[in-house]
Amino acid sequence: MNEDVNILGGGISGLACAIILRKNGHDVNVYEKRSSIGARFNGDWQGLENWSEKIDVLEQIRSYAIDTSSFDYTSLSKLDIHYSNKIRTLQQKNACYFLKRGNCEECLDTNLCEQAQKLGVNIHFNSSPDESTPIHVNATGPKNKQILAKGIKFTTKHEDVYKMGFGSEFAKGFYSYLVIRDGHGTISTVFHHEDAQHSNKYLQNTVDYFSKYLDKGDLETGHKFGGYGAFEIKDSFYDENGAMLIGEAAGFQDYLWGFGMRYAFQSGYFAARSIMYGESYSDLIKDNLLQKMRHSKRNRSIFETMGPLAYPLAYYALSSTKKPLKLLNLIYR
Repeated sequence: MNEDVNILGGGISGLACAIILRKNGHDVNVYEKRSSIGARFNGDWQGLENWSEKIDVLEQIRSYAIDTSSFDYTSLSKLDIHYSNKIRTLQQKNACYFLKRGNCEECLDTNLCEQAQKLGVNIHFNSSPDESTPIHVNATGPKNKQILAKGIKFTTKHEDVYKMGFGSEFAKGFYSYLVIRDGHGTISTVFHHEDAQHSNKYLQNTVDYFSKYLDKGDLETGHKFGGYGAFEIKDSFYDENGAMLIGEAAGFQDYLWGFGMRYAFQSGYFAARSIMYGESYSDLIKDNLLQKMRHSKRNRSIFETMGPLAYPLAYYALSSTKKPLKLLNLIYR
């Protein structure tokens, strides 16, 4: 009989790993220090990227035996990108999927938790294992705060919109976005941790920039939130106690754009494979994720080296191609 598999952390990567292991006959314990799943998030819209690999990301997740039919998501096939006073509309099917994050009923985190519990995964809330409990997988989230976000979640009667903006005045080094779907909106700016002191200014400038698509009263009654992520290429993908590091605990994050959910699912799957089949977790990461991580770091370095030229070049590169997904895929290869 297999011993219980113990996982620290109930985020996307930890729950994905737990679901896969349980479907393959393992008894699994997930230790979550908070009182609920998704407590780090606020029901805001976040993007599940679909450009760094040729396989559709939802198809990829389903290949791990994770059910995507219960997720509340919207497929992004039309995006307005803004730079200065210029706007271009990009169109390509399933360029990205927007999902809600947090502990609300329709949130991705909640749905993964429900899947895990229905399968018989034991999720221990407000709990840490005692010292005698062996930990096999460490999914405790980011340890550093390199990529920051500040935004507002709100309800509105405005029509659906999907917008991304480039500009040093509101998103130094990264971008801002506005997503409204079915009366629920998120407006947010993403920036480097070194610019944290400017977060309020960046958010206000973002709101001002997208003001004609917003109702001031909706934002005043909305909920402000903050978020963070960490990027790191580690020498080892195990923690000091020998547990496999997955998700943002391992620093798996896209350093150019700040998208990390695909990495979370993938690393959870690779950790499960290591346990189920005895494969080397390090080799699985090196063969499947490390190259993308290195390209992500290279892309970020190039972007920052270009300085003021980065924004117009990014805008014109994306807006001039008929196949933006193909262009984005190329920079991860």
